[in-house]
Parts: sequence; C-alpha cells; structure tokens
Amino acid sequence: MSHPYAGLERVQAVGLSVAEAAQRLCRFAYVEQRLMRLFAARIVTVPERDVKVLMGRLQYEACLHASGLRARMVELRTSKGKLEQVPDRSLAALFDEAERLPGTYPFMAAALGVLKPALREAYQRYLQETNGLADYGSVRLIQQHLQDEAEHLRLLDQALADLPASDEGREAAAAHARALVPYLAACGGIDGTQPRGELPRAASADAAQAPGTLPRVLERDDTFPRVWDFVKPPLEAVGEHLNYMMSIRLSEVNVAEGLALVLCEEPGRPWSFYADISRHCWDEMRHSLFGEAAIEATYGDRAALPLRDYEGLYALEAPLLEQYAVLGLEVEGQNMRYPPGKRQEWEFARDMAQHPLMTTLQDFDWADEVLHVNIARRQLDDWFEGGLAAISDFAKTGKAHRTAVKTRHPAEPLATPQAEGSRQKAVGRRQ
Repeated sequence: MSHPYAGLERVQAVGLSVAEAAQRLCRFAYVEQRLMRLFAARIVTVPERDVKVLMGRLQYEACLHASGLRARMVELRTSKGKLEQVPDRSLAALFDEAERLPGTYPFMAAALGVLKPALREAYQRYLQETNGLADYGSVRLIQQHLQDEAEHLRLLDQALADLPASDEGREAAAAHARALVPYLAACGGIDGTQPRGELPRAASADAAQAPGTLPRVLERDDTFPRVWDFVKPPLEAVGEHLNYMMSIRLSEVNVAEGLALVLCEEPGRPWSFYADISRHCWDEMRHSLFGEAAIEATYGDRAALPLRDYEGLYALEAPLLEQYAVLGLEVEGQNMRYPPGKRQEWEFARDMAQHPLMTTLQDFDWADEVLHVNIARRQLDDWFEGGLAAISDFAKTGKAHRTAVKTRHPAEPLATPQAEGSRQKAVGRRQ
C-alpha cells in the first residue's frame, strides 16, 4: 500500500505523552503571545513605513498561532487556568530583554537571527519527537505554523536588507542579537528541552513584569507627505473626492498604531480581548495598504497623496479606553449608517468614480468595519464599568476630545497629483 496510515508519519514511535505535549505547547503559546506583543509594540515605535506594516502582519499571525495552540492545549486535558500562567521565568526574561532592544535595525536583526530561528527549531523538534498519529492535531497545527515561519523569515530578511545601516550599526545590531543568546540558553531553548545555562545577572528578578508604556511620539519616515487634516470635497467633485477617500484609507495607519497601544498596554484582559484587538489592528493596517495600493495603481506613485496626522496624535494622547470607545462606537459605529457610511463609500467607488480597484477595496473595508463594530461592542461591554448601557456619554466626550485635537490646525485641500491623466489610463486598463 503506497499511502498507509492516511499518509501520517511516525505512527509507531512512542512519541510524547499528553503531559509532555501539553507542556511544550504551553511554551509555544506563550512565545507566540510574546511575539505578538513584541511586533505590535514596534508598530508604534519604528518610523520605517514598510517595517511598520510588516509588524502589523507578524503580530496578527503570531496571535493566530497562539490561539490555535491554546485551543489544542485544552484538547490535551490542560486546564484553562494554566493557559494564563508564565511557563518559565527564564523564557519570560528572554522576551523582556528583547522588548528593550533599541532601534529598528537591532530589533530586526535579533528577530531574524535569534528569536524566529529558535522558534522554528523548536517546532521542528516537536515534529521529530511526537507520534504523528496519536498527536495528529498538534502535528497539523505546527506544520502550518512552520509554513508561516518560513514566510516570516523571508520577509524579515528582505526588510533587514532594505534598511540602511553602517558597518558600525551592523556590528552593534549583531552584538544586541548575541546578547539574547544567553537568555535563550538559560531557558533551555524555546521548548525547554536543551541544556540550561545561567540566567544573565542583568535579568530582572521578576521576569513576568507588567507591560511597559510605549513612547507617545508619531514615528514616521519620509515615504509619504504628511498634513494635519484634509478638507473633505463633495461627492460631486469626483476626482477630488476619490483622492480624499484614498488618502483617508492610507491614513488608517494611525488607527492601527492606536490599537497597538491598546494591545500592549492594557494588561490583565482575557485572551479573547487580545485576539480581537490584534485582528482589528491588522485590519486597520491592511486598510492603510488599501489606500497605498489604490494611490499607486491610480498615479503610478504610492506617495502621490499624503496621509494625515491628527488621528495619530489623538491616539497617542487619549486614554486607552477612550480612544477605543471613540473608534468602535463613534467612528466605526457611525459608519454603519446609510447614507453616508461605508455602503456609500463603496457605491461612490463603483458608480461615480468607476474605479474597479477601489470598489473591491471598499467592499472589503465595509465588511471589516461591520466586524470591528461587533468586536468593539463585545469588548467594551466588558471593559467599561456599567457596560454598553452606560458608555454613550463617555464615548461622546471622547469624540469631543478627538474633535478638539483635529481643530488645533486647519485642514488643507488635497492637491491633485500632476499625473492626473494617468488615473483614467490606469482605470481604463482594468476595465
């Protein structure tokens, strides 16, 4: 028979026991959760546009990995209480030290050279040691994770190669990456199966400390021009309104950064909270990419239109609960109304602008926003004292704060890019 045992491997190996499997998966889940936070924090602190966007994807895919592992652990007779415990203080110390890495280049070098390879190695060792038939659920999950890890390493390698760095900068980054190795050795590797070294003396006595506070600075490189805010043209000014819509999408990077703050700085919530916020954060980063892709397709230059800053400054200034309530209820919640709302944006792209790409992007943007409103209502009902029944005045006060930030400087009309004629050519090629 050419495919016995349904193609599964290591079916007669003794393999790992349920307890041993659950113990390793517990460490994997913790590592993926810390990677989620590590990458989410960099969304706020790195200025490089393309790295910022990549961090949005990596934090969400780490979240997906953690969710899958947590679900598998429950199947392996693991109590839900154990899912919230730190499995190894030395493992926590490794990620505490990684969070302190300075700058974009050293952080990327450490992620590419130490953290991600160590996780991949531990995943591979698991597949080599467990029984592929008995532990099918774990094997399939980890095989999927390894596919993602290969892609993550490829993307991190490309991103690091694109970052400018002097020889001294590369040497300093390599030194920072090497400094993590003793921490990795002290915890016996990601899976805890390797010989343990001594924890560096610099490590905190309590490695599982509360999440820190991220800097409240808008970090931007010069990829896109920037303005404080845009003047909103009427729908009838089709070209100008389309530019406005594309720039609004581009500017949703501000919202992604605000959600990254919520993800990193609101401790003690159930895992479902972090999973929801992680998804929402990546969606908003995708929406910023919607704008970037549409601008580039329309004008042949992704920097042809600017992004706006005021939303980003508001997210940095506002308390976490306020900015999330304003986003979920007063901004995205209001977008469910028709007209105007998300449906009108989609209809405008389809019928008035006749822009096929923006029509597709707005269609999915609308679907995402419906999900986000439902997420916000669910999470705010638990987060806000008194629940949704009591939050309306709080959210309206927050919206007034947002408006006050918005009006600190005047809005500017969007200048029409010089390549205006290329829009019709680009749209025509897609019809």
